Amino acid sequence: MNMPIGELARKTAVKVPTIRLYEQIGLLAAPPRTDGGQRRYGQTEVDRLNFIRHPRELGFEVDDIRELLAMNASPQDSCHQADSIARAHM
Repeated sequence: MNMPIGELARKTAVKVPTIRLYEQIGLLAAPPRTDGGQRRYGQTEVDRLNFIRHPRELGFEVDDIRELLAMNASPQDSCHQADSIARAHM
């Protein structure tokens, strides 16, 4: 999959400016670009944005989402930290 930012926005229900913001603050890695400078995204970015969107819809702060993303990268670790984040949010 090699899609432009507009298609990524449609697939994930995340607005283009929000995608760019997530790139700027490090929630989403900067994508490769075409020779013309257009961003190109794949399934990895679709999955990550869908993951980010759910806690954002629930009102989680960016720092909490950053921690959840780090935990998502290490699924073998304990869920205690994720539980703590969720309890603090409630």
